[in-house]
Amino acid sequence: MFASTFTADQIRAAEAPLLAAQEFDDQLMQSAAHAVAEIAATMLDNGRVLVLAGPGGNGGDGLYAGAELLLAGHRVEAHLPAGKAHERALKAFTAAGGNVLDELPEKEYGLVIDAMTGIGATGEPRDSLRPAIEFTNRSSAKVLAVDVPTGVEADTGTAAKSHIKADVTVTFGGWRRAHVLAPACGVQLLADIGLPGKRLYETLGDQIPEWAGDGPPLLLANRAVIPERFWPEDLYPLRQAPVLDIAPGAADDKYSGGVVGIRAGSDGYPGAAVLSVAGAVNATPAMVRYAGPQAAEVVRAHPEVVVTHTLEDAGRVQAWVFGPGAGTGDDAARELQWVLEQDVPVLVDADGLTLLTEHPDLRALVANREQPTVLTPHDGEFARLREVAGVGESDRMTETIALAQALQATVVRKGRATVIAHEDDPHSVYAVDAGNSWAATPGSGDVLSGVMGAHLALMHARSLGEEAALSGAVTVHAIAAQLAAATAFGDATAPASRIAEHIRPATAEAYHV
Repeated sequence: MFASTFTADQIRAAEAPLLAAQEFDDQLMQSAAHAVAEIAATMLDNGRVLVLAGPGGNGGDGLYAGAELLLAGHRVEAHLPAGKAHERALKAFTAAGGNVLDELPEKEYGLVIDAMTGIGATGEPRDSLRPAIEFTNRSSAKVLAVDVPTGVEADTGTAAKSHIKADVTVTFGGWRRAHVLAPACGVQLLADIGLPGKRLYETLGDQIPEWAGDGPPLLLANRAVIPERFWPEDLYPLRQAPVLDIAPGAADDKYSGGVVGIRAGSDGYPGAAVLSVAGAVNATPAMVRYAGPQAAEVVRAHPEVVVTHTLEDAGRVQAWVFGPGAGTGDDAARELQWVLEQDVPVLVDADGLTLLTEHPDLRALVANREQPTVLTPHDGEFARLREVAGVGESDRMTETIALAQALQATVVRKGRATVIAHEDDPHSVYAVDAGNSWAATPGSGDVLSGVMGAHLALMHARSLGEEAALSGAVTVHAIAAQLAAATAFGDATAPASRIAEHIRPATAEAYHV
């Protein structure tokens, strides 16, 4: 259910035997170009196509694709920002009737194919490419990137200040890490290219060693919201993450299906309690217990919740959520200590993360727990935790792995691309591209804490795998944000309370996809 991603070096190593086995020059490149042309024709409603071609193999993919589109009757032009191109591909393009423009045009296009740089490009693009990047980003044309958008690093997903924002990115054989880590990729599509009887995907499997501490970390990727199908049958999108089956069994009751306890909210932030509880109530059928100063508000909003004012009176739970709006004073620190001392999974969010940043003794308690501890920082909270843990600054994936090791906890680094790293496995990491950014709104993280806490409790109750609980909760939350944004007139805002209301249909959609 999780899709493997590959580094640029792994892709090149897998391509090498195929390139050596080619029956004619550029056979593999033309296989890739056919996939580019296929999706380009699907994306093109009307108007001209502009191919922005670099001098390497990606530029060759773009130009061969342009030639195929020309032969199919489309109007295609090309521009070479570097002043040169793959010679055989350029010859094929011009032989098919393609026009090569010396300068960027002023006219509009229906589609721009970004084939300027390949998977080895890092850092800021060369100055010669920047006018084409700016032209593309201000254009009204749809944008199709080949392999990765220009200005996006394939191995890290890091986007340069100057980079192309693609509507669709088509890649070949296997996913690159950027396809899940970089929102600039847009919708990601995979073509299994190769030679007759020999496919690139088959050779890529040899590039992933059995994990014994060697090789680069394996990034496993998923997407939450899959767009309505518009692509050809032989192209594939990133798959959706697996989601826990929340249906109660015949022997289950309200106490056995994953009871979650929530300590959230304060007099200053009463809404955090209501939102976190709402996420949990809508996530699974089991009981939700609330302990804290907003007990009256919580039970008024959700009468099915069992509420108390103190943690000690909450009763038995199978996971705890601590942090949203809970405060950062001494009393809150003592409460977090109590929660961390319980022999159940614990999720720490928001104010709880601030407390961990400020209290070394609480971090030590996290490191010594036997039950799972899940920390859910956004990038700002992550930076503060990284600093106190002594983790160096790098790309999002590498940092997240390092912080999980330093704190001896599972780290769920939230964002458009959520990265999940576990303290007991530095050689594999998970990422989920939400597929939308509607959850970037106040309180949505509180809702996610409740959803994920309920999933952790269900995991603990049924002795299930932690990964489905975490990536599945992220997926459900992202789908709920998309559903919450939908109106009869198109997408609009998705307030956190509305996201919480859509957790139930999102769960059904994710599980039955």
